[in-house]
Amino acid sequence: MGISAFIDAFDDREKTVTVLNRESVDPLYRMLSDMFDAETVTVSESDDPDAPSDVVLLQDEQTGSLAVSRMNDVSDTLLLVNSDLYVTGTVPVEDVETPEVVAHLSDVTFTVEDKQKFLLIHISRHIESLALETDDGTLHSSFQQLSRIRDERGTEATYRTLAASDVDTHVYGIGGWEPPSFADDLTVHAGDSKELQTSWFVVHDGGGNDDRKAALVAEEIDSNEYRGYWTFEPQLVDEILGHLETTYGQ
Repeated sequence: MGISAFIDAFDDREKTVTVLNRESVDPLYRMLSDMFDAETVTVSESDDPDAPSDVVLLQDEQTGSLAVSRMNDVSDTLLLVNSDLYVTGTVPVEDVETPEVVAHLSDVTFTVEDKQKFLLIHISRHIESLALETDDGTLHSSFQQLSRIRDERGTEATYRTLAASDVDTHVYGIGGWEPPSFADDLTVHAGDSKELQTSWFVVHDGGGNDDRKAALVAEEIDSNEYRGYWTFEPQLVDEILGHLETTYGQ
């Protein structure tokens, strides 16, 4: 079972997003409908005189869990923040903050393209930051082209920091690159398989703590268009890790 099969076989959860007392003009609805299937993510708004304005609630219909964030924070993360902030390293990996509503959009399949790709960049940084905070365990990250580690200043800074930490960091992608000086502190998996050419994944094993496990898996289904999901479910993360370890080795 490969990365593509993990996405194809994924059983989406149903989520409900409610915007309370919206006062600002915000394209959040259109963005969510573009990224997520309307059958799994339902978006609505409501007025409640006892609640603050411009608040976003997200409920997982299966578990009943509830996340709450300010609408500006959700929009900044999903819609308004330029991915160059991460690519250039303007936002260091240690300073990445993810609103609860965005994190809880896990376990739902998304499709993003072009500028929406910063969602993938942000969730990648979220998991990388989680690994650094844990300062333990193993992180697996794919880049399609390993040269991206050096081509993007923010990515290079992030993986230099990871290489200097106690996180066992594995990087994957097509070779033919000039490794950075810190590559000796990484485990490099270079190849030319279709999976490495098309996959975007960032997976952390939690360092022995199930609460610190996380995975983003996505596949490029067309030029600059990706489909996938992120999850914090320990069993699913373990299954993805099992595939990586079986296919590419420790």
